[in-house]
Amino acid sequence: MLYTNENIKKKLNNKEKRRKILKIIIAPFIIAFLILISYIGYLKYIKKTNDINLFGYRQYMVLTGSMEPNYNIGDLIVIKEKPQEDIKVGDIVNYVTDNGKDTITHRVIEIVEQNGQTMYKTKGDNNSSSDPNLVNYSQIQGTIVFKINKLGAIITEFLTGVGIFVIAMLIVISYIHSSRKEEKRIAREDARRLYNIPKYEKEENV
Repeated sequence: MLYTNENIKKKLNNKEKRRKILKIIIAPFIIAFLILISYIGYLKYIKKTNDINLFGYRQYMVLTGSMEPNYNIGDLIVIKEKPQEDIKVGDIVNYVTDNGKDTITHRVIEIVEQNGQTMYKTKGDNNSSSDPNLVNYSQIQGTIVFKINKLGAIITEFLTGVGIFVIAMLIVISYIHSSRKEEKRIAREDARRLYNIPKYEKEENV
């Protein structure tokens, strides 16, 4: 195969175009992620709240075995707000307890009317009896959308002040390093064109 400065230049230009397009695509995601973890850090360490609601979604780590074997200790669960009329028997809901601080994620086993209010009887799949108190809709934060096995413990370890800072810095450093590497490559190519390096041929073994 014959190689010349001209076809090498074409290949480099095509690579450069692809890299620029990739940067344009990736940059908004990096910015959005940095904003997101900064916002989470602000809520956790400035506002002192663990109830982080992002676009109607909340994430929790499973702390007990009451929903085993489907949901195990250390799993990450994500819940989403759900209209009252859409909550049905069999749904797994996350609700705030009477003390207003703790949350429980259990399955709705019965919907009852009490004093003109719709109430929900809940139970952990691994529990022998239902929860002692009925739950009203105002206590329900949402229903489970999905889970990731054992990821809750990992996220809890990283979502500290130091962890958030380290993640943000690693992303920024990685992006800067990539940009500088690209700038050096362009500088080398400009130098090659400036000094008008003659064409050369190279045969590739078939």
